[in-house]
Amino acid sequence: MVRQRSAKPSFAGSIPAVASISTPPAFNFTSTVESHGWYLLAPFRWSRPEKTLRRVEILGGKPKAIAISMPPRSAALHVEGAEDTPELRARITRMFQLGVDMTEFVAVARASADYAWVEKAGFGRLLCGSTLFEDIVKIITTTNTTWRQTMRMVELLVEKCGRGGAFPEPNDVARFTASVLQRDCRLGYRAKSIHALARGIAGGSIDLQAIADPSQTTEDLFESYRKLPGIGPYGAAHLLAMDGRHDFIAVDSEFRRFVRTTHYKGRRVSDKTMLRRYKKWGRWKYLAYWSELWKSVAGRLQSTDK
Repeated sequence: MVRQRSAKPSFAGSIPAVASISTPPAFNFTSTVESHGWYLLAPFRWSRPEKTLRRVEILGGKPKAIAISMPPRSAALHVEGAEDTPELRARITRMFQLGVDMTEFVAVARASADYAWVEKAGFGRLLCGSTLFEDIVKIITTTNTTWRQTMRMVELLVEKCGRGGAFPEPNDVARFTASVLQRDCRLGYRAKSIHALARGIAGGSIDLQAIADPSQTTEDLFESYRKLPGIGPYGAAHLLAMDGRHDFIAVDSEFRRFVRTTHYKGRRVSDKTMLRRYKKWGRWKYLAYWSELWKSVAGRLQSTDK
């Protein structure tokens, strides 16, 4: 019996898996990554010089280190380190909001000189986590704290609960008590909400798929999100934005501070007056506000990215 030799040279290493995922027209990779502070939160690692976004992702039940980039003049994201599977595509689609149609928002922005930069910059899609659970947890860590503290909380949560450097899944978090999460991840009072969320999903009492059912009206979806542990009006509006729905602006201290400073020279004005500024944007209200806010803080936040 003659054994066939492989045509592959004996010195050749294994060829890394690369998936190619098509993007919508006018998609801007860098703008999408940097349009939302999530790129500064673990397990994301963003290299601006290389224009590569890295993270460890649980795929097929195993942690895999992936590197996401978009070569010049390409119309697709290249994902190195993972096989092209429906699971990977679903996660990348959510991460970069590839299914969100930005045509109407860009058209409205184009009509205003103050927002002319939006189309040129390819702004509009927000970087998300690869799962709804990741986004909920990260939103909870942003409440009543500083951005640096949020970054540290998420980093410690990934180190404590994640597998192989990936963002933890509900079961990974639920196996610890709220007191352990509070102590080791410096979550403060947020530990109870995050633990309740993870335990509810793991135990079946919280059905995220039903809660986030896209067939709901935006108003109903807003109320569904508000029922989640640790999620109030701001968190619900933020989650809607990560679904590509921008109908709601949750009025909080940051909204009041920014709008008063930017548009009213620091004068105290009513919430109704502030909200009226964005009425013309219709279902894109939150994104219009976010574009103003992000433009004002992006440079400062990016300076923390080394």
